[in-house]
Parts: sequence; structure tokens; C-alpha cells
Amino acid sequence: MAKKRKRIRQPQIGSPKMRAIVLIFFAALIIVADIILLFSHSKSFSETENRVLQQAPELTMNSLISGKFMTQEEDFVTDQFFMRDAWISLKLLADRLSGKAESNNVYLGKEGYLIEKPVVPSEEYLTRNLQAINAFADRYSEVNTVMTLVPPVAWVCDQLLPDNAPCENVDAIMASVKSGLSDNVDFVDITAALKEHKTEPLYFKTDHHWKSLGAKYAFDVLASHLDVTPVDDYSVMTVTTDFAGTMASNSGDTSQRDSIEIYVPLTGNAEALQGSQSERALASDLEYVVEYTDAGETVKTATIYNSAALSQKDKYQVFLGGNHPLINIKTSADNGRNLLMLKDSYANTFLQFLLPYYQTITIVDPRYYSDDIYKLMSDRGITDVLILYCENYFITDNSLFGVLEFEV
Repeated sequence: MAKKRKRIRQPQIGSPKMRAIVLIFFAALIIVADIILLFSHSKSFSETENRVLQQAPELTMNSLISGKFMTQEEDFVTDQFFMRDAWISLKLLADRLSGKAESNNVYLGKEGYLIEKPVVPSEEYLTRNLQAINAFADRYSEVNTVMTLVPPVAWVCDQLLPDNAPCENVDAIMASVKSGLSDNVDFVDITAALKEHKTEPLYFKTDHHWKSLGAKYAFDVLASHLDVTPVDDYSVMTVTTDFAGTMASNSGDTSQRDSIEIYVPLTGNAEALQGSQSERALASDLEYVVEYTDAGETVKTATIYNSAALSQKDKYQVFLGGNHPLINIKTSADNGRNLLMLKDSYANTFLQFLLPYYQTITIVDPRYYSDDIYKLMSDRGITDVLILYCENYFITDNSLFGVLEFEV
């Protein structure tokens, strides 16, 4: 009688035994990596994450007593971890093998989307932001003040979320923001308009920002509130197909690439031109000068696009060259309308749609701006205000109210 073969059970993916094996493996790697760190040279900048890395802190009595040394030492070990970029990618693989639907606070979404997790509002910061906006708008009640918040991809394109992934109720947050604003603020909820196009590429797959197409649909809604009539046509040009953004860096998933498109509003004779997209864009009679002010220095250019960024890691900086405390744009539109835009980085993509309609556009990023906003209002003769933020950041932002709060 033949003997029965003894079946050897392999640990299943996602099982407790497999998770234990993965944990033991990583623990061993961490011990080896810490030993290597002691004898290696530290890096000053991470190209993958596009940020400065923590250097070895100086040990002093004050830093030790205050706890600053231990905090910086922890950041140093984390940032300078041996082959850190490779470990991030390896952690992603382990997360997927263990059945996780997220990696480092990034949802591993469907169709290759890497989705930033929506955040819980900070009630303190949200209240102070709304109070500061109300005081500002009430002070300038004669100015057309329009505000919108860009909903995150997780809420607009919910079909891309991993199954059963939790998501904050953004509609409820939007309603709360609107109800907390003064009658002098025209709050425009663009969520429904974006959801109508949820199967289109409104957001990057690898980055937390929206694409130009999403900004264009938002502008179509906002135009009437801004009291402008949109142009009939745009020259749409793809400037890169090799963009891997912050969500790729955070999650460790470097398998995806995004394209970046720019939209040039066609005005004047350009509307009748038959030719390539670049020829049509060059034929537009829209003229403007951009002044970037950083650390007291001003640089002038003739475009809002920075082509040098296309050869860098953070190609999203093709829009405005990144974030600046203050930008001033003078256009050929001789209509006496002067716009102030208070914004985060989501507005960098949106700006291209505003150029034909204002004589000047003054752009303030409260995260970096520290001057008197009210003097700016007076000096620039502001007639219109647009407040444009990503909802995910506005509800936790602690810089806007710092710029807007004032003593009467």
C-alpha cells in the first residue's frame, strides 16, 4: 500500500506566519543598516523625495536637556538610513505581499494611482482661517472675494480607491467651510463639476496635485463668479511624459510615470490659426511679464512656465518654478482689474487660465509670505480676490490666518 505524501504547507501571503517572517527579515536588515550608518557619509539632499535631509546634530548640554538633540538624532538616523531609497521600495513590496492597501500613508489605488490619504481637519486652524478670511473680506466688502477648495482625488475619483479604504467626508467639510464664511465671501464648491469627469485624468497618478485638465474644469465653473468670459480655445501641449511625483516618492512605487500638460489661452488672431499646438500658442496676442520676489530679490521673466524644471526630479515646478512668497504679473489687458490670489501649490496649475482677464495678478503664498498684506492691497489697487487651496491642506494650514490676522 502506497504511503501518503506529507503535504508541506507554505505560509500564505497576509497570514500571521508570513507577517512574522517579514518582520524578522526587516529587523535583521535594520540592525545591519544601523551598523553601516556609523561608518558611512551622510547625504545632504534626497532627489527621490525632493527635500533636504537631516544631518548629524551637534551634542550640547542645552540640546540634550531640551530634547532637541534626540529629536534631530532620530530624524538623522531615519534620513540617512543605509540605502534608504531602496528600503522604501522594499517596504512597498513587503506591504503588498502582506495584503496592505497603503504604504507610508499613501493608498495603493486602482489603475496605478497612488492616492494621498485625506486628513482630519484641525478644528483650531480651520476656525482661525475662517475667522481671518471673514475679517479680511468684511474689511474689503467692495472687492469681489471668491474662494474655492480643491477636493482630493480620493473623494472625487472614489472608484480608484482600494476596496474598503476609509475616506473623510469631504462634502461635509465643504459644507462646514461654506457655512462658516461671511456673506462677503463667494464660496464655490467645485466638487460636483469635477465628479462629472471622474473617469478622466484630473489628477496625477504619482503626485498629490491635480493636472491642468482638472484645473480647467474648475475654471469653467469659477469663471462666472470671477465675472470673466472664458476664451473659446486653448493650445494644449504635453511638456513631459516622465514625471514621478511626491506620492511615488512617499510610497516607494517608481513604476508609474505621468504626463504634464500646459494650456495656453488663445486670444486675438490665434483663434483662427491652423497649425501645430506650439504654432497656435506662439500666435496668441497675450503678453505678460512675471516678477518673482524671494528673500528681497526680484527676478523678471516673460513666462509662467519654467522649462528647466522638466530636467529635474520635481517636474511640477514647470508651473511658476515652484512656490514663491510673492509673484506679480503684469499683462497686456488694459481693463483696470487687479487680482490678488492667496494660494497653495494647487493654484500654480490654475494660474494659466487667469492670464487674459486681469491687468495685474498678485500671487501670495502665505506659507512663505511675511509682509503686510493690507499694504499690498492698497499699493496694488486690488479689485478682485481669489482664495484657492487644496481642501486637504486648507483644513490643517496654520499660515493663512497668520498673514490675514490684524489689529484694527
